[in-house]
Amino acid sequence: MQDHPPETPSELPPLKEGDETSWDEARAAWLMGKYVLVGITYFAADGETVEHRQEFHGRVVEVDRENGLSIECAGALAGEVMHLPPDTSAFVSAQRADYKLRSTGETVTNPDALATWSVYPPSGS
Repeated sequence: MQDHPPETPSELPPLKEGDETSWDEARAAWLMGKYVLVGITYFAADGETVEHRQEFHGRVVEVDRENGLSIECAGALAGEVMHLPPDTSAFVSAQRADYKLRSTGETVTNPDALATWSVYPPSGS
């Protein structure tokens, strides 16, 4: 669906040593305007049972240390804006390839970055 010219930098700046979950300004700046593919897995209260999976793709239209990242979706969710927490460590540079989304059957070609998230309900839920 989305192909990017070869001059688009393919490498996300590395995490700083010791940062496993964080906001990094260099990574945030790199992500701004990039085409990303995101997968989110929602777990049940037992922490093991998968309740739901969501996949979406689109362009990063906002990066903000307080509010996180906003992605203007394309494809099946075109017109929607999805919001992610302010954690740039979740993103990795994508390999040039076609990525098939299980949830929608769509194929995303050569996104700039990938992110996967696991969501667990609060303790006591």
